[in-house]
Formats: sequence, structure tokens, C-alpha cells
Amino acid sequence: MTVLLSEPTARTKRAVTTALVVIIGLSWAYLAFLSTRMSDMGSPFAMPMTSAWTGQQAVLMWTMWSVMMAGMMLPSAAPMISVYSRTIEASARGLHGSTGIFVAGYLATWSGFAVLATAAQWMLHDAALVNTMGVSTSRWLGGALLLVAGAYQFTAPKQACLRQCRSPLGFLMNHWRNGRAGALVLGMHHGVVCVGCCWALMAVLFVLGVMNLWWIALVAAGVLVEKLLPSRLITRILGAGLVVWGAALLIGIGA
Repeated sequence: MTVLLSEPTARTKRAVTTALVVIIGLSWAYLAFLSTRMSDMGSPFAMPMTSAWTGQQAVLMWTMWSVMMAGMMLPSAAPMISVYSRTIEASARGLHGSTGIFVAGYLATWSGFAVLATAAQWMLHDAALVNTMGVSTSRWLGGALLLVAGAYQFTAPKQACLRQCRSPLGFLMNHWRNGRAGALVLGMHHGVVCVGCCWALMAVLFVLGVMNLWWIALVAAGVLVEKLLPSRLITRILGAGLVVWGAALLIGIGA
């Protein structure tokens, strides 16, 4: 399939940009709201204090992770979403789809990742390896997570996924699915690629603090820079920094 881009109408471009800004803004607003409520034991949004999480608390944590992934990952996915929108604008060439459904598929994949993240947090909390705010209480766990995240930056799967994230047009040409159902599958596929690229960096949040907004923003910025700059140097510097930090924790420096 040959994908030919068209220049989107001002109305389409404005609608896509506005929708992304609104979703990202609401996601960060929700996270800011939670950060002020989760330490209040009288709040229904309070972090679970015991290992025996209720169903409501598990759903709350999954929602938190899902919203966090939307706020962190949509900025770096914006170039892909923009190219997809421009592609389906050329409907006369037989390329049909839905930008909204594409984004929904992308977020659905990250919501699936949120299930795994919630389960991991539950297990770590149950084992007293993270506190109620999702911060590692063990230098061994923290060091191991940092080493794994740093080492993953140098692996072939990381580079393969990162290349696809950096090349929206190439991704669409190789994996195009037509129609609304195709938009959902394509969005989910891109989400899988992004998870493959960034899952280890998300694990670092258990070291920094799952609900520390400053660290969340810093990780999100790292993901954005890594995807936008077509250089392996950024990835290697980030990986080396995480490895050094992890090794320092394991030997007791900064613990």
C-alpha cells in the first residue's frame, strides 16, 4: 500500500489538536487531584494501607495507572496521530478510518498495560517492597529495577520499537488497516509498539514514586525527547544513567 498524505483542513487539524490537549490536560488534572487525596485516609481516593486491597481500591489504582499512561504517552504519540489523521483525510484514495477510534485503540493498549502495573504494585505492596505511595522501600528492588530499565535501553527490541515510534509514515505504510475497525486495530498495534519501547521506563516509577507528579513529568519528558530526536545517543545516555544509578543503589550509595 502506498500512503499519500494530504494537508489536513484547518478544521480537522484544530479538532485533533484540541482533542489531544483536552485529554492530556484532563489526565494531568486528575493525577494532580489524586496526589492531594491519596494520603488522606478519610478520602475515598486514599491509597490502600494494607495488603488486602478491596475491589474498589484495585479499580482506583487501575484507573490511576490508565489515566497516567494517557497523560504521559499521548504527547509522544501526537506525531503518529497527526500523520494518521492526514492519511485518512485523503479519502478519495481509498484510505478510510477514524482518528478518534485510532486514539481509543492506542489508549486501550495502555489500559491493558495498566492492569499489569496495578497487579505489580499490589504484589509489591503486599510484600512490603513499596509503600502506600508506590515508592520502593528496598534498595535491592530499586537498584534492580533501574538496572533492568537501563540495560533494556541497549537491547534490539527497544531499538526496533523505538524506530517504529519515530517513523509514523513507515509504521502506517507497513501496518495499515482500512476502515473504523482497522483504525482500532492499528491504534492498538501502535500501543503495543509503544509499550514495547517504554515499559521498562514505566517500571522506574516504582523507584521514583508512582504518585510523584514531578518524577512522572520527568519520565514523560524523557520518553518524548527520546521519540522525537532521531539519535541513539539520547537512548544510550538515558540507559547508562539508569545503570549507574541502579548500581549505586545496590552498593549502598544514595540508599
